[in-house]
Order: sequence, then structure tokens, then C-alpha cells
Amino acid sequence: MAVTKKASYGLIAAVEIARSPANAPVSAAAIADRYSLPLPFVEKILRQLRLRGVVRSKQGRYGGYSLCANAEDVSVRHVLEALDENLDLVSCLGSQVTCDLDAVCPTKRTWGRINQRFLDLLGSLSLKDLADGSEQE
Repeated sequence: MAVTKKASYGLIAAVEIARSPANAPVSAAAIADRYSLPLPFVEKILRQLRLRGVVRSKQGRYGGYSLCANAEDVSVRHVLEALDENLDLVSCLGSQVTCDLDAVCPTKRTWGRINQRFLDLLGSLSLKDLADGSEQE
């Protein structure tokens, strides 16, 4: 898995929204400004997260984005999957890719186990963990 800008910016945006006191809406412009990110790209990412039920939006002067669930209930994996990120460490683990060595590969099982641990880790880290900085343990 290569971390794309979309994944990185999406996770930054989700964490910034998770940090908002009392789940107050956070504007795409505020996120883009704070991290010097391109506003149209942040808006596109937040639109996708909204369509996938990770965030909700509120229009108007005091509008913006807020999480649909508590920050401790939203995993990093959920955010990345909502952005259609490929989380497989090697391409042969994906369902769309076939490999000529699939039947005889001596490493596929090991990669599969490593990949599952990676997915479990992403699933165990919440936006609250990232917002609080407690993921560093």
C-alpha cells in the first residue's frame, strides 16, 4: 500500500474534525488553510467522506463538517476505506489482481498474515487516538 495524497489529506481532515470541541462543524477552508492544502481537493475528499457516511455537512455561515459518529468509534481503516484506498500491502492480495505464481508462491501466505495484522492495526486506531496523540504508544 502506498499512502496517497488523498488518503493522507483525508485522514488529516478527519482528525481535524475529530478535534473540534463539542463536534462543532469545521469548514473545508479552515482545514485547507491550517495545513496549506489545496481547498478544491479537501472539498472533494470531504464530499466523498460525506457520501460514505463518515462526516455530515451543515450549510450556512456557521456550517462545515462534523463526524457522524463519536471519534472513538471511527477507525483509521474506516476512513481510508471510505476514500476507496487500496489497503493491501502487495497487489496479489487484492481480488482484482491475478498472479502467475499464485498457486506456487512461497510468500503469499506470509504477506497475507502481515496484511491482516496491518488491517487490524488500522482498525484498532480511532480518530480520537490520532486527535489525542495516543497512537504513539
